[in-house]
This record gives sequence, structure tokens and C-alpha cells, in this order.
Amino acid sequence: MKEVTSMWKNTRMIILVALSAAIYAAFLIAFKGGIVIVPGITEVRPANVFPPVFGLLFGPAGAWGSAIGNLIGDIFGGSLGVGSIFGFFGNFFLGFVPYKMWGATFGLVKKDDMSLTMNSWQKILAFEIVALVASAACAIVISWYLDLAGIVPFAFLGITITVNNFAAAVVLGPILLGLFYPRVKRWGLLWTDVMDEEDVAKGFAINLGAILMTVGALGGLVIGILVAVGAAGQQLYGFAGDSGQVSVWLAVLPFLVLILVSSFMLSGREQFTAEEEL
Repeated sequence: MKEVTSMWKNTRMIILVALSAAIYAAFLIAFKGGIVIVPGITEVRPANVFPPVFGLLFGPAGAWGSAIGNLIGDIFGGSLGVGSIFGFFGNFFLGFVPYKMWGATFGLVKKDDMSLTMNSWQKILAFEIVALVASAACAIVISWYLDLAGIVPFAFLGITITVNNFAAAVVLGPILLGLFYPRVKRWGLLWTDVMDEEDVAKGFAINLGAILMTVGALGGLVIGILVAVGAAGQQLYGFAGDSGQVSVWLAVLPFLVLILVSSFMLSGREQFTAEEEL
């Protein structure tokens, strides 16, 4: 995760944070008055297509931009509250996971072509995988905290956030990448063109890291829901049952640890040596 902090010494990366945050916040605010799912917590969010795309294009700048943009959206959209703290961290992972996993998506992205051109079904599938894992990681971070605080049940919110995030990215994500990537690459704003390779974490056991990230995100979501429904009597599509249960907190915590550990295992350096020239 070295690049998450080292990027702040690079002026262009800071500008990309501001750009990502501004675009994400603008679209979030525009849809705040749309279809509300949980008042003050979440609504239907088409804007959630941007964090995975910005993460792949701008790396750590896209991750920070997603976190800050979500916070700005809460402030100016009238939904700032206790959930905004973990909303910040959840949206950070929504942009962070895609670029960290892109070079380790189970052989789908070839080492000699790490480019973001959606020119094969393997790359489209790789995008869908990293977007799904990122969506689930974001969901369990936020849902774990809000359930612990006794605000919204984990079973309901975990499913809602995951579906909300992934539904936005599953179709529009590859299309936006197809539109943005050639221009971003041509302008020299791709994160691997802006940052120095030595400022990016080397990582270790990268393939294992990708597996652990997937298990941490998707496994945490599934196990958390099962425990919440069984031990706390929560409903999948309602607020019945108990939140703030120690059983749910303990069941999900190891998976959050897995997500954190795998974040240090994954690299991102692979993308420096195999970018397609446009």
C-alpha cells in the first residue's frame, strides 16, 4: 500500500484526486433526490460506476478521490452522519481494490498486455470480477460498522450496497473504460505514467493476495449474512431482527482482516511494464 501515501508528493496525482472526487461527488449529489433505499444512508447510486473506473485509471488517486467524493456527496447531499466515517473507508476500497487486483485476476489479464482496452472477453470478465470484489469489500466495511452501531441490519445493508455498487459498474464500467482509457493514456494521466515505479508497493505472493481479497470480500458478505439471519434473526430484505449483535461483529471481523492483509500482498507494479502504447 506504499503508493497510497507516496502519491501525495506528486502534484499531478493530487490533481487527479481532486478531479475524481469532484466528478463522483457531482453525480452523487445529482441523484440524492432519486430513489431512496435507506433515508440518510443510501439511495440508488448510478454514480458508483466511477470508483472502479477511476481506480483502474488513476490508481491510488482514484481510490482517494472515491473516498473524498463520497464524503462531499454526503455533506452537500444532506446525508452526513455517523455512517459517513465508514462510508469514507468503504468507498476508498471501492476504488482501491480494482487497480490492486488488475494484475492478478487469475490469469485473465495477460502479463504482456495490462492495458485497460476492453478488447477481449477475458478483460471484460476481469473487470467484472474486480468490480464485484470491490463492491462486496465496500459493502461489508460499511455494513459491519452500521450493524455494530445498531443503525441498519447487516443482512439488508450488505446485500443492498453490493448490488447497488455492482449494478452500476457491470454494464457501464467497460463502456466508460473504453471511452476514457485511450484519452487518459494519450494525455499521460494514467497513474502508471504519472507515478514512479519505486513509489509503488512491490507486494508479495500476489496471486494468493488476489484469492484472499476475494475470499475476504465475498466470503465476509456471505458469512455475515448467514450469521445475521441465523443468530440475529435479520431479514434479507427488511429491518426485522436484531442489529448490534456480537455474533455478526465477530463473524465478519476476520474477513475484514483478510481484506487488509491482502491489500499489502497485492502490488500494482505489473502494470508499469506491460502497458499498451496507443
